[in-house]
Amino acid sequence: MTAIACEYADRRARQCRTAWCPQHRVIVEGHLYCRRHAGVVSALPVADSTLVTPLPDLDNRAPSLVAWVARQLDGDVWRLLLHELDTEGGELIADPVVLVFTGVDRLRAWERAWKLVTHTGVSRRVSLMVEEAHDDELAVKVGANVVGRLSPPWITERRGSEPVDPDTDRREREAFNQRVLDAVERGLLRERELQLASRLRMGDSAEGAA
Repeated sequence: MTAIACEYADRRARQCRTAWCPQHRVIVEGHLYCRRHAGVVSALPVADSTLVTPLPDLDNRAPSLVAWVARQLDGDVWRLLLHELDTEGGELIADPVVLVFTGVDRLRAWERAWKLVTHTGVSRRVSLMVEEAHDDELAVKVGANVVGRLSPPWITERRGSEPVDPDTDRREREAFNQRVLDAVERGLLRERELQLASRLRMGDSAEGAA
């Protein structure tokens, strides 16, 4: 069997040096990749977005991690945002995984977001973000605030020497997903409290002016 080289090239123009047989290579939009880099490219909004977006370094998992977790939690995040709708309604919008720059140092990160949009604009925004510099940690954001930082167990356990049995792996993944959702719920609750406090202050100001 003929092994063919992975076509992935990162933002520094470094090429993946692995080669794969037909059973183990992955084709994405007509390009051949190893499984790891197929996951990275598939996480992007357009599979051939290498044309417009500098890709992560060869050993960086940031976009594929945020895309993977987002797929697992997509329905649950929609459910939480639906509870935020008021009587006037609104529209739920999902943004694809995109490159963003975070912090005063403008560090590269990859983010996937869900938004509740009303007639006044974006009412609620939930996002998951993984920085390239910390690609083993998921940041959970509600609005502009980071409400949680979690390391996926399937990543941290790779550093250990003891393998994890399938049942334990499943339970740990479910517990991780729940911790992410709990952080989202806390963040949404805080947003509601701040919104209510703002309305009360505006009401007090209006009464004082009258």
